[in-house]
Amino acid sequence: MLKIRTVYEKRDRAKYISHLDLNRCMQRAFRRAKLPIWYSEGFNPRLYLMFPLALSLGFESVCEIMDFNLRELVPFAELQDRLNAVLPEGLRIRHAAEPVKKHTEIGFADYLLELEAWEGFSAAWDGFLARESILIQRTNKRKQLVQTEIRPQIQCLSCQQDGTQVQLGLRLPAGAQTNLNPTAVLDAMQELEPGTDFSVNRVLREKIICHDGTVFF
Repeated sequence: MLKIRTVYEKRDRAKYISHLDLNRCMQRAFRRAKLPIWYSEGFNPRLYLMFPLALSLGFESVCEIMDFNLRELVPFAELQDRLNAVLPEGLRIRHAAEPVKKHTEIGFADYLLELEAWEGFSAAWDGFLARESILIQRTNKRKQLVQTEIRPQIQCLSCQQDGTQVQLGLRLPAGAQTNLNPTAVLDAMQELEPGTDFSVNRVLREKIICHDGTVFF
């Protein structure tokens, strides 16, 4: 059994494929590509696919991770070509290799957000980040609403505004322990900064980052 890791992109219309449907879509692709995929043993054999970091519906990405096992070696370039030949529009394998890092090493994700906003957005954003505390409400494991401090979790990589067009780069916690959705950050800004008015045109996940700052693969 050979462990394989792929990096794939999910863009355009594919961003509306749910996580559950994505799993089914990938299973169909493996069958159509006639790859020697490994199935679990037992009464009801199942195709093993692992997605370590779910992507919110409507988000795009160029760095999604999918792990699986093969019964026998297939050259990585051939594997990539055979899958891409049968995947639907918007899904594309970008890279395939043996995995290097463990899923538990994932610590952050980098996002590019494209907004349409009023001309004072940049100043309001600076004011938002200047706050010592930013609290949001979250549901804990007991299904209770609790307040969570997120200001230390927000890393702004860039903020560029040209008229009403804004590009915002964020690095946020992601992984098994802590996750922060970029839309939760924008919701907090709208709540805390009076008169804030913008719409989100696009959210793109650009990188998955390890706790040590290296790119995950």
